[in-house]
Amino acid sequence: MLNLVFLFLYIVCSIFFTGTDLYILLTIHFGYLLLENIKKNKLVITPLVIYYFGIIIVNIGNISLINQVLHGKHIKTYNYIIPKYIDDAALIWCISSVFFIIGYKLYEKNKFPSISYEIKNKNILKYIFYFLTIENILLIFGLGIALRGNQIGKIFVLVNTIGILFFARLWGKYEDKTYRSYALILFVIETYFALLTSYLRFELILPTFYLFIGYFIGKGEIKYLFTYRILPLLAILVIFSSVFTTLQSNRANFINVFTQSEDNRNKPVAYVEENETSGLLNRSANVAQITNVVNLVNNNGFYNGRASAPIIVALIPRFLWPDKPKIQIGAWFALEIGAGYKNDLGLINNSINMTVAGELYLDFGWLGVIIGSLLFGAFISVLWNSTEFYSSEFNLSGIIFGGYLIMISIGSYADLQIVITLISTYLIFYAIKIIASKL
Repeated sequence: MLNLVFLFLYIVCSIFFTGTDLYILLTIHFGYLLLENIKKNKLVITPLVIYYFGIIIVNIGNISLINQVLHGKHIKTYNYIIPKYIDDAALIWCISSVFFIIGYKLYEKNKFPSISYEIKNKNILKYIFYFLTIENILLIFGLGIALRGNQIGKIFVLVNTIGILFFARLWGKYEDKTYRSYALILFVIETYFALLTSYLRFELILPTFYLFIGYFIGKGEIKYLFTYRILPLLAILVIFSSVFTTLQSNRANFINVFTQSEDNRNKPVAYVEENETSGLLNRSANVAQITNVVNLVNNNGFYNGRASAPIIVALIPRFLWPDKPKIQIGAWFALEIGAGYKNDLGLINNSINMTVAGELYLDFGWLGVIIGSLLFGAFISVLWNSTEFYSSEFNLSGIIFGGYLIMISIGSYADLQIVITLISTYLIFYAIKIIASKL
């Protein structure tokens, strides 16, 4: 009922107030929903809870970016924002967010076939740790089998990262020094690897996220969030936020400092963000993307499925179609709005996510936003239930896939291409569960 009341408020307020006001109202709405979950004594983290938190962060970023733009400040990172469509973008985002929640809650008790596989022999855990450690070290030196260009390789990368959550949860549950060591060693290695490969992306802070969320899930009670245990996490986040803009201004030569010659280190910086004091907040915003979606619709009409059509190609396994082209909806969108170009090799130099809400509106209008957001929320809910994440702290497959669902929920989802990724990942874990059960 509360969500329907807010839905009515968004529609009414869009007539009389600005897009900034809608973002503020949505932040209050989701802040209340998040507090309602915090009131419960048990610490139960789900994709929906993380989605609440993620929406709040995105909204704060949107409000910050809008204020800078309206005050005439030049924002290089989001110079493609179209101010006259901010109000429309805000309403699309608010409506989609509410219907996502409604869809999630409608299917809160449904699930696909379970992918839960519980490890019975606890001695196997040390071998899992050895495997993850070796795999991570090999990745650092470019020798790992986890190649990002194929789905199996992505599973290895996923297992490497969420292995931190798995052992951190055991550490929090049992306060065992062995599990603590496993979690911290993987955390250090993964953070170092992220510095080399994921500069200025969410993956840089992801090992920290998994370490602490795993530990607190293991503790199982909300009261532990209000103890000294939370201080290291806050310190890391504050440091990361405070130096983000400085790092951003040196993104072109940051990796060279660690990996290349002195000649390369002295090359001029090719990309500098000037006069941006809210770099981290701005990068969480999505108002620029959605304003461009509105602009495309106003200029070209609704795309009637053309924007999402490449996703159908992704359903065909690569072993059946070895030359299948890469599905790059973000690159297509960047080119479509004039924020990217093709180089001499035919490659697009930029990729911009249009958000699930934006893609649904671009293809199918308001009907697409409402029905699509409902179905997407239901899809995430059913997938989550299939992990049986809380059935056992030794539920290796369920925790890994569940941890992935938690992680992608904080970014509020990039575009509909994530649906294909989730389906293929789920099927791989389901196959692993079936095979492991017969061993």
